[in-house]
Amino acid sequence: MDNITDKQLNRMVDLLADKLVKRIYGAQEQDSNMMWYADDESDHMIGELARLMTLLNLYEEREEYEKCHLINKHITRLTKIVENL
Repeated sequence: MDNITDKQLNRMVDLLADKLVKRIYGAQEQDSNMMWYADDESDHMIGELARLMTLLNLYEEREEYEKCHLINKHITRLTKIVENL
């Protein structure tokens, strides 16, 4: 930290604040792509559940049953969390 100038530190703080604000309000630009973030924990959990279910379907089609088992365990835990929100 001793080698960082005030100007560099201020620049880092500005970049961090910018990214935090974009993340809090739901969008963040990365290169030319736009990434969206859930602003509510339950929305995030439901999104994660959907992602895992998509992966489960892919692994079932590929007959990768060990991966299916692991994903299924995680889906079960996540479902319980979503039900309690």
